[in-house]
Amino acid sequence: MGDVMYARLPQRQSPVPDGAAGASRRPSDPVPRLAALQRSIGNAAATRALTGTPVQRYAEPDAERDIADTASYDRISQNGMIAVSGRQEAYADAGLIAAASGQLAASERVRIRLEAGRPVVIAGRTLHRVLPVFASTGAAEAAQANSDHEPIAGESAEVRGTKLDSYRRSVVQPPAALGLLLRDVARLAGRGRPDERSVNEVHQRLLALAMENQGALWAAANVPVNPLLDPVEYLKTAGRLIGEIVVEYADSREPESAMQDLLITMPNDCQAAAQRLLGTVMGELQQARAEPAVGQNHYVNLSGAPGRWNNHFGAVIMRDGDDTLTFEAAADSTSRIGDGKSVGYFALYGKHGTSQSFDEDLRRQNVAGGG
Repeated sequence: MGDVMYARLPQRQSPVPDGAAGASRRPSDPVPRLAALQRSIGNAAATRALTGTPVQRYAEPDAERDIADTASYDRISQNGMIAVSGRQEAYADAGLIAAASGQLAASERVRIRLEAGRPVVIAGRTLHRVLPVFASTGAAEAAQANSDHEPIAGESAEVRGTKLDSYRRSVVQPPAALGLLLRDVARLAGRGRPDERSVNEVHQRLLALAMENQGALWAAANVPVNPLLDPVEYLKTAGRLIGEIVVEYADSREPESAMQDLLITMPNDCQAAAQRLLGTVMGELQQARAEPAVGQNHYVNLSGAPGRWNNHFGAVIMRDGDDTLTFEAAADSTSRIGDGKSVGYFALYGKHGTSQSFDEDLRRQNVAGGG
């Protein structure tokens, strides 16, 4: 028991208060410049986020947390079999983890399984870290994830450690595409007045790389909207921006390089995240279920409700009675990480129709404007 952490059982918390719910990191006003940029790049999620139309939520953990010894728990299921600590740690009864993994395996489309990690003791009950992993290398590849950096069911701790080290090294290296783009910019700049088609191509590539590596707001603030107003000056600006992205890249990836666990890489979008885990087609994802089973998803349509968010999806990976544990992600226009291991988070929701249900939690946060 020397490796077991102990913590007292806090009262099950009420949902995050309106004032504390997922403090938004987006400006309250739309960004017209980005609207023009997004129309040219075609990034629907970022367009929604920055043109004032409702966007998907992004929730931070509650700041009011019960601190006990080395572990703290934001929410605990009514039966005490699941506990969530912060964004990226969930714990559950070992039998519950095994049963949920079996339910996930029962669906041919679901790409993940669950493993039990390190134990903690909460009020005398031993719970284990919940570790979502891909069912196989093929499942990871079907999810368009790099299997060399993803947890695969049945791997040894040594293999996972090697993958994590490799991943942390890789994320601080600027993409090779930036170097290739800089080369092409220099080549065009040396021609005098470049042709419009080549400049437009550079613009598209720069915009995509800026959004992917620096975030949509940075792209809106820095990438010129019309590269053809002055193509020569635009190429000078493009070269400077590429240099800035390269210089800032490693610092912007600090959340990824600091990861201590090999988690599944998640996209910065709730729908894409649910699809990556569950392999579910869009029509089925948009079914609002009162009690989604393990391997299904929560869904709420907020388009007609007060607030900024359009909808939200959360993949259900475990149930404890009426409570559901999800592993999910959400669009964040300020994030410089398009896909990352720091993007996904666990959430615990209560019974449908109560104040702690998925729908009520999301509607409350939507009104509060966090996200």
